[in-house]
Amino acid sequence: MTDVITGEMIWQKSVRANPQAFYEEMRQTSPIFKGIGPMTGNTFWFFTHYDDVVSVLKDQRFGKEFRKHLTPEEAAAFGPEPAPDDMFAVINRHLLNVDPPDHTRLRALVHKAFTPRMVENLRPRITEIADDLLNDMEGKSEVDLLDSFAFPLPITVIAEMLGIAPEDRIKFREWTRVLLFDPDMDNNMASIMEFTSYMNAKIDEYQQTPADNILSALIQAEEGGDSLDRMELLSMIFLLLVAGHETTVNLIGNGTLALMQHRDQLEKLHNDPALIKTAVEELLRWNGPVETPTTRWAFEDVEISGVTIPKGDMVLPSLLAANRDPAMFENPNTLDITRDPNRHIAFGHGIHYCVGAPLARLEGTIAINALLARFPNIDLAVPEESLEWAENLLLHGMRALPVRL
Repeated sequence: MTDVITGEMIWQKSVRANPQAFYEEMRQTSPIFKGIGPMTGNTFWFFTHYDDVVSVLKDQRFGKEFRKHLTPEEAAAFGPEPAPDDMFAVINRHLLNVDPPDHTRLRALVHKAFTPRMVENLRPRITEIADDLLNDMEGKSEVDLLDSFAFPLPITVIAEMLGIAPEDRIKFREWTRVLLFDPDMDNNMASIMEFTSYMNAKIDEYQQTPADNILSALIQAEEGGDSLDRMELLSMIFLLLVAGHETTVNLIGNGTLALMQHRDQLEKLHNDPALIKTAVEELLRWNGPVETPTTRWAFEDVEISGVTIPKGDMVLPSLLAANRDPAMFENPNTLDITRDPNRHIAFGHGIHYCVGAPLARLEGTIAINALLARFPNIDLAVPEESLEWAENLLLHGMRALPVRL
């Protein structure tokens, strides 16, 4: 591996719209790319082979809390350490940004809300929400599927789980969208302050009057001695809101697009809805909702497939690329909704495996089957090349999905 690439290659709009063609070439020429971040100038390593990606995700020599492992001089490359009262730190002390033992403690707390039994109990309510949204779409010739269906379904579910009033859900959409996609720091700061002010009031409310929801349960865990402080609580809520709806938005959006692009698979699923379980797994593999996991750093020199990743460098294992690796998947560029087994890693791997994966799967299976049952002739309402994709490397999804019903 000798090529040094610039970060612009990965962030180009043409690559964001069709990353798999780029990753296929990358796997063949330099499966472990050394790049330079276009904004930061920092070195990063981009992985495209399935086995390499899994190795990085499992190896705890790669982790989140780099300041605990690097010298002050090494850590300075990634900016100054945030002050304890830094507003951005308030929403970033969550599962995806900490290593054990804090990660172990936080995950144990939130896992209680996402057990298979707890998630399955949500099936009737998710079905009801999907049917209501589809009823609202009836009689319309064209809609933005993301705005009309893919977004409101999961945000309604996670908001209800957190005890957020229906009239306040649009606020959460705006806050999370700004914090994920808006580069304007003033807008980001305003959203953080509004979010934390709102949630602090909610926390105070549920401390006084406990309720049957996740937020109240997390508050009680804090009071019960699990040492979940206010910052961790706010960060956990933010993570649940983002991870609890953005991944499902992209699963439904990307999955529906894939089916519209492969009419034979769409018709097969419409004619046999019992295929939905393997169909959703294949849609997750084909064009999953997450591009790369949140950033990790090498805590020491680590060798992967003969390449040494120096201590202090960032690593970006690509879930999308891994899920099309021909070394793992037969005919990886063929969409096959009956594919089984299907060892995709769309939800990550290792200790940071997505805690909300069971909920996203359930929402995806209910939503896609209900959509095809109601609108079997659904099709793109615009040329495919006009679709705009998010330009970051975290969430892989479209800004809008205009469809004809």
